[in-house]
Amino acid sequence: MDASLQFEIISETFIKPSSPTPTSLRYHKLSLLDQGISPYLLIPVAFFYPNIKGTRWLANEISQLLKSSLSKTLAQYYPFAGRLMKNGYMIDCNDMGAQFTEGRINCRVSEIRKQLSSGKMEDLIFARSLFSGPALANHRSLVFVQLSSFNCGGIVLSVSINHRIADASSVSTFMNDWAAIARQTSDIPSPHLHAASLFPPVDGQQFPKPSPPKLDQGKHVKRILAFHASKIGELKAIALNSGVENPTRFEVVSALLYGCFMSAASKANSGSHSRPSIFVNAVNFRQIIVPPLPQNSVGNFFAYFPTSVDNNAEVKLPELVNKLREGKTKLLKECTENINSILSRQEASHSAPLSTAATETHNSDLYGCSSWCRFPFYGVDFGWGTPSLVYPGTTPGLNLNILILTDMEDGNGIHAHLILKDSELDMSLLEENEVLLAYASLDA
Repeated sequence: MDASLQFEIISETFIKPSSPTPTSLRYHKLSLLDQGISPYLLIPVAFFYPNIKGTRWLANEISQLLKSSLSKTLAQYYPFAGRLMKNGYMIDCNDMGAQFTEGRINCRVSEIRKQLSSGKMEDLIFARSLFSGPALANHRSLVFVQLSSFNCGGIVLSVSINHRIADASSVSTFMNDWAAIARQTSDIPSPHLHAASLFPPVDGQQFPKPSPPKLDQGKHVKRILAFHASKIGELKAIALNSGVENPTRFEVVSALLYGCFMSAASKANSGSHSRPSIFVNAVNFRQIIVPPLPQNSVGNFFAYFPTSVDNNAEVKLPELVNKLREGKTKLLKECTENINSILSRQEASHSAPLSTAATETHNSDLYGCSSWCRFPFYGVDFGWGTPSLVYPGTTPGLNLNILILTDMEDGNGIHAHLILKDSELDMSLLEENEVLLAYASLDA
């Protein structure tokens, strides 16, 4: 990162709900699925708006609009303005508010955009907590917002939300509701905050207490790969010609990357890498279970399905697509036939966390995949237009290799965000992979 680039703080404050939370709603129960998420994990996402200069908006107007509309939004999303309680399954909806940091970066938005692929710009565009250290965990905001202004007149708005209270779908819903209030639309957001009634929490003492991430844990290398629609079409054709019916863009892109991960792991060990690998996909089950849940259900409503292959195996794209489809089909069947299967999966993950079970118990390489495709992040319009780029940040202290798939602005291509542990996988082996580079370009 250019050492001359710095984030100059203009103001730091906490945005409180526009109306006080009723006493009857003071203590909000989390669900069993929420309990399975470490309270130290965040979902960071940045929205790039580089072309505001040509609109009627002035910098101070943008700031005031965002703050006032966020205050109104928090009145509806009142748990987001609270603080986690020590019992691990409740939020004290005390209206302490969301942290809002405002500042300036002395460059153009495009300069930040060019360096995103390496992950070097994240310290500039994502907010830092005003509280630090595990002793102050219960004082930390559940929502961090940073508004960064640039010389070109553009802005980057980043939001980091505690993963224990929201998954990616929830973050997308929250951001679109916030933007709708800013535009003063007639639709008043009414998020569904009833996850605990469907998946009741249990006494937090029954599960191991999560530890804060260590300073030397979770060092990652990040790259962004661009899969344009035409290249995704070529991958689909390969799968179709091998008998795969109606392959999706998620299936072919994730299968290609999984194969490249295995190839890189094998080459890193001179072809003698015998450990199996597990590719774990998260699936949003809101519309899958019976009866389906509203799309604006807030919380964590996802389940995992694993795909496992020996790293030494020569597995071609169509076979990997079929393996991914088999795992997802099995999960969908479980979700539609018996909702209790989701509870069983979650209880198992409490007793044996995913990363620990894979790497220690099974001695396997673990890759987690989360697809944000079709979540309406690119519809977040506060009144000055939609974002040109939606960028998921790296969660500090995450002891896992992660792949996040997001839409491109056109809605047809895919950005693949590779967040890999630098101690486990040499990123250069991926960057030099001829098969991968035939379909993807480094989005530097």
